[in-house]
Amino acid sequence: MFGLIFTGMLSGFCYILYTQFSKIQIAEFDTSLYNYTVDVAESLDIDKFGDVEFDANILKLNEKILPFTLKNSFISVMDVNGNIIETRPHLNVTQILPLSESVLARVLKNGATFSTMIHKQVPHRVINYLLPVLHKETPLILQISVPETDFLIINLNLRKFFYLSVPVMLMISLLIGYFFVGRALRPMIEIINKTKKIEVTSLEERVPVPQSKDEIWQLADTINHLLSRLDETFNAQERFIQDASHQLKTPLTIMKGELEVFSSQKRSEKEVSHFVESLSQEVNFLIKLANNLLILARVDSGPANQTFSLNRLDEIVISQVSRLSKLAMNKNISVQVDFDSFYQASDEELTVLCDRELMGVLFYNLIENAIKYSTEQSTIEISGVNTIDKLVVTVSDEGEGLDANMLEKIFERFFRQPSITRVAQGSGLGLAICKVVADSVGARIWAEKKPERGSSFYFEIPKQLLSKNT
Repeated sequence: MFGLIFTGMLSGFCYILYTQFSKIQIAEFDTSLYNYTVDVAESLDIDKFGDVEFDANILKLNEKILPFTLKNSFISVMDVNGNIIETRPHLNVTQILPLSESVLARVLKNGATFSTMIHKQVPHRVINYLLPVLHKETPLILQISVPETDFLIINLNLRKFFYLSVPVMLMISLLIGYFFVGRALRPMIEIINKTKKIEVTSLEERVPVPQSKDEIWQLADTINHLLSRLDETFNAQERFIQDASHQLKTPLTIMKGELEVFSSQKRSEKEVSHFVESLSQEVNFLIKLANNLLILARVDSGPANQTFSLNRLDEIVISQVSRLSKLAMNKNISVQVDFDSFYQASDEELTVLCDRELMGVLFYNLIENAIKYSTEQSTIEISGVNTIDKLVVTVSDEGEGLDANMLEKIFERFFRQPSITRVAQGSGLGLAICKVVADSVGARIWAEKKPERGSSFYFEIPKQLLSKNT
């Protein structure tokens, strides 16, 4: 394609150059011929017999420096009827180019005309010039014919030059272009070959990145970023499968062991009641774990499986507080809600575009964790802040608190802080669900350790994002 385009451009350029050069040559040729004709016309005179007489100096043709050969030129003086009055040199023919009516009309109108003819297989340039200087009864016309040999030789040499140079230039350009294109595409070929070798089991490998920061560098960098995300996704998926298998296997193993022990001998009514209660706890744990896994799968599958609608953020939080009020009362925990900043805001400011069920799960998990890990007769504070550009909901508890180095890890799936696993049973998916739900609506969630005792969880969503979503 490059060769075809370059060939067309170079051929077109040479054609235009040759055409324009020929036009300029013809124009200069005609100008010189016209000036020479004027010199000849001024040298003509009428002798005492009424004949046309040439000046002897004008006949020294070889001494005139012109872009054409004068030695083979022909000069004729004729009347308007085409009758020859005088010629130099004397010809056996009437004239080189007979006058037609159209040529005569143009000569009488314009004073001079140019034309081309072939005489003895030699191209000639002919000028017919109206003589205004001679005193005759009828106008006379001076016709001069000069060979175009020199002009044609120049054009022929120029064509030969193009015929020779264009293929050579084309070949050299193709070789140079092939070299540089091959060199430029070499990183691309390396990227392609490397990408073909990368399998699911080798996602940690990366494609080579060229040093020059051009489009190929951007492509390689983009592919490496994609591989990094895929690697993280596959690793997370693998960890998720392993952890989920472990989490499901543990209660099932416990249930199986208890069933085997229970069925080995006859049990009392008290033992049966204790067994049923223990089995019920494991079943409830499995149900909650399965629900959490379904929620994670639903969010991970993308917005297509979520039902977005406009909801007031404070109403979602209050509804989850009501659902968990009984759990808090069982531990004598006081839940205080401070939404004064929200109450002063308009409905539009508090409205978020979200899946109401998933957003409810987010705050349910935050509040449930605060209740679960808080000591009895403690206080949980839930506050809302409405700023110019964002909404912030904070859930603070008075529990044991989080280790500083665990504040980021607690949002990972199946992660539980070792120091608090003894306080309450859980699967380690609650905060992970909070994180993915927050990410799905463009919000941010993080935790901080309180100076005295307990932890604070923050949910922050920008208002400008809300206006774009709505």
